[in-house]
Amino acid sequence: MNPFWRIVGFEYRKMFHKKSMILGLVLAFILSLINGWGILIGNYYINGEVFESHYDAMIKDRAYARSLAGRPVNTELILAASQAYAQIPGSAQYQNTEAYQTFARPYSEIYSLTRTIYNTESRRFNMEDFQKLTDKQAGDFYSIREERMVQVVEQTRMSEKAKKEVLALDNRVQTPFIYSYIDGYTRFFTMMYITGLIAAFFTAVCMAPLFSGEYACRADQLILTSKHGKGQLIGAKLFTGFTAASGLAITFTLISYLQCMLTFGFDGGNTPLQLYMPMCSYPLTMGQTAVLLSASVLCACLFTAAVTMLLSARFRSPFAVIVLAGLLLLAPMFVTVSEANTLLYNLVRLLPTNMMVFKNVTSMIQYELPGLVLRPYVFLPLFGVLASVLLIPRTFRSFRNHQIT
Repeated sequence: MNPFWRIVGFEYRKMFHKKSMILGLVLAFILSLINGWGILIGNYYINGEVFESHYDAMIKDRAYARSLAGRPVNTELILAASQAYAQIPGSAQYQNTEAYQTFARPYSEIYSLTRTIYNTESRRFNMEDFQKLTDKQAGDFYSIREERMVQVVEQTRMSEKAKKEVLALDNRVQTPFIYSYIDGYTRFFTMMYITGLIAAFFTAVCMAPLFSGEYACRADQLILTSKHGKGQLIGAKLFTGFTAASGLAITFTLISYLQCMLTFGFDGGNTPLQLYMPMCSYPLTMGQTAVLLSASVLCACLFTAAVTMLLSARFRSPFAVIVLAGLLLLAPMFVTVSEANTLLYNLVRLLPTNMMVFKNVTSMIQYELPGLVLRPYVFLPLFGVLASVLLIPRTFRSFRNHQIT
């Protein structure tokens, strides 16, 4: 067998033979499952009394949504939803009324969709407005959305070229939207942030001792004076790190996807993203968006692995590496940057943690390079891969040129 592959196999055995690593992997798997099913635990309460369990509510709402699947979101459907809501008597807590449960609840997603479009900065569109919706208002649904989209885009600080490209993308969105049940995908989008963090943090823990562990046990003296110590061995370590990071990210992503689909249903893969995000300008389906988000999470994990391996090559303590990598992953969670500051907003999105956030991947704020305007779901994965590649030579040199003591 080629020495390179023998070294890779040895590095994998070193990485995963410890009981602590196996225990950590099992714990990460359990956390991933809790992340997916946690939303179904517990009950809905009205006036201090249990109304229904979250699981029962999901089953009921799924059946209602599937009964409307395939219908275009047009004047007819919007008016039908409005008329159903018009039967609800005036009540601060209308959810427990028989009229809501019987007539309006099947159209609750249509109400949420239209409310997003009809809301304005000066006036909130509420249930009373929806109950009195006119034929003209229902018929103007897509024209109102178009006007709002232009207004929102013009308020950004993107260049005129970027604004035109965003609006051109929005013109490619197919209307009317075709309704479908999409909770499996919407739950997947929400889960992927935590799933990505779990995968990235476990990646950092696995990568931390890859080089620094050799310093700690004094094996660096033997490695760097051996036949393959300054060449194949370092390359094998880097290959092991990146393939392990890829395997972890893909595994946790597949677990989350299958968990969501098997629990909520596989429906909605070909449904336009606008059914979930009405003011999104990208002509994507829910399935395509799931693939793009997964790719961004994968590249964020590769970026995390690259940074962790560089730190591992420079620090003598794996614990110090884990602390620094943990700070890299956790610190962005406490930093908020307004889209109004386009440059800083785009820079902050390049941190591994922020590359996993659904709204960052699908944001209308574009990345602008000389002569190019790149969509975030394209630029973020490309940046993650490019940054990882650029860090490889630095990691290689850091370990190779390490002074043996």
